[in-house]
Amino acid sequence: MALRRQALEAVLRVARLREQQAAAQAQRERKKLFDAVGAARQLDQFAEEYRSDLPRIMSRGHALPSELVNTLEFARKLESTAHEQRIASEPQRQITEAAVAQHQALKLRLDGLEKLERRARSDELAEMQLREVRENEDAVSSRLHRR
Repeated sequence: MALRRQALEAVLRVARLREQQAAAQAQRERKKLFDAVGAARQLDQFAEEYRSDLPRIMSRGHALPSELVNTLEFARKLESTAHEQRIASEPQRQITEAAVAQHQALKLRLDGLEKLERRARSDELAEMQLREVRENEDAVSSRLHRR
């Protein structure tokens, strides 16, 4: 019984370590994806700012058509770059999803192993209590029969 408990504890230690490593890896991958998507979102915001500058440029009264065209073209380039960034981040999204799925699988396995360990500990405790009860019964019985 003790050997089984030691083996279960060793498996649990390894499972906990693997789950922690998978959690850390999933977190790193999420951060990479968040950074990539955040960069694309920021480029979209910059493009929107450039587009919102058009009325201000035109209100000056002496806006050159080339200045307006350049502003619009730069906003389009920013949006295009943001779109390319999103497309480029798709493999990162898949890597992130795989890392999260692996973490979840290892977490479920760890939960199952912990449940087994709790059950084994409970069975061991019940067995120990039953043994003590039997010993006490035997002691009382032997005292009663001595008289």
